Amino acid sequence: MKRYIVFQLLIASFTILPAKEYNDPSKLDFHGYISGMPSLFWMEDSTAWQVLLHNRLNLDWYLSDRISGSIQFRNQLIGGEFVEAAQIDNGFKKENYYLPLTLHQKIGDAYLLSLSIDRAWLQYTYNKLEIKLGRQRINWGQTFVWNPNDLFNSYNFFDFDYPERPGADALRVQYYTGYTSSIDVAAKIDSTGNITAGGLFHFNQWNIDFQVMGGYFSQSNKLVFSSMIPPIEWDDKDLVGGLGFSGAINSLSIRGEISYFHSLKAGNDSTNQLLTSLTLDYSFSNQTYLMFEFFYNSNVQLPGTSFLNFYTGTQNVKTLTFTKYNAFGQVTYPVNPIINTTFAAMYFFDDNLMGVFAGPSVEISLTNNLSLATYFQFFAFKYENPFAQKKEWTKSNFAFLRIKWNF
Repeated sequence: MKRYIVFQLLIASFTILPAKEYNDPSKLDFHGYISGMPSLFWMEDSTAWQVLLHNRLNLDWYLSDRISGSIQFRNQLIGGEFVEAAQIDNGFKKENYYLPLTLHQKIGDAYLLSLSIDRAWLQYTYNKLEIKLGRQRINWGQTFVWNPNDLFNSYNFFDFDYPERPGADALRVQYYTGYTSSIDVAAKIDSTGNITAGGLFHFNQWNIDFQVMGGYFSQSNKLVFSSMIPPIEWDDKDLVGGLGFSGAINSLSIRGEISYFHSLKAGNDSTNQLLTSLTLDYSFSNQTYLMFEFFYNSNVQLPGTSFLNFYTGTQNVKTLTFTKYNAFGQVTYPVNPIINTTFAAMYFFDDNLMGVFAGPSVEISLTNNLSLATYFQFFAFKYENPFAQKKEWTKSNFAFLRIKWNF
């Protein structure tokens, strides 16, 4: 742990030296941010508080016109009652990276220190060819909230404090066949040694961006009930095919994705799954922005029976939602150049579960590199209680206040 911290400090100290110390400062780019965010969680008669200190260090390196690289650190110190209540340390343990580049240490019952390298890659570029190896983000998604085409590094929409989003330990090869077309081939390995690989062809026709993808998806899963009941574990091994598009009619943008996962397991173990998403968004002349998204998941596979397990855990492309049918809406309105407001809402339902989400937020730009923001998240679920033999509502609330300095 100490060596890991010293290594990060050396990187930071070296990169923030004055530019004149470098023989060629254009080859190095160092930036990042520091934020502090107290938060409060409450549901029914229970409350829990938390404070998060978040630091990010990004070092980009340009050796030549053909070779570049990046190493990026994500460091978090989390303290408070919510750490124990939600077992947040389990979320870090479930990180799906193959390389052991994350160190976390529980400090008592109420504190957790996490030091992570979530980007570490080298890239070689030659004319229309790009080859990238290492921990990287591979974004094949077209829509905003749920991405059926994103095989490699799905993300949790509710985790607003992670704009960079998770990456994958992968090899990626891109070849640009034309001005608006490309071939993208990638393969990743996860923490259990499963390999996911696929290819995507992107092209433009009739002023619409299309993509066709296919590949092999492999993932290990665990369903946790309680400490008294052994968890259920299973593997997904699927052939997957999908389509995506992005276009516009005047000021209305339309995006969509569809993926079908065909299980390679036989009989009752088969878990075929269809995922579809459709997004509509529109910008007005006063910069008000509206966005709506719809998502269908034919075979819901929750990563656990607890809402907090889902909220603080990691998802893959097959476990993106609570329910089969999901709708999302968001409106963003800039009150003035320094104050931006957003309101997001979600409705999800199927035969077993119904719920809503509401998430207003306000962000204030204090200076060019300093911001203050407040976020509120409300969840309400109605589900079957097997003991009371009736459907009951449960409600959860989260409130956050964040100050963030970018450098």
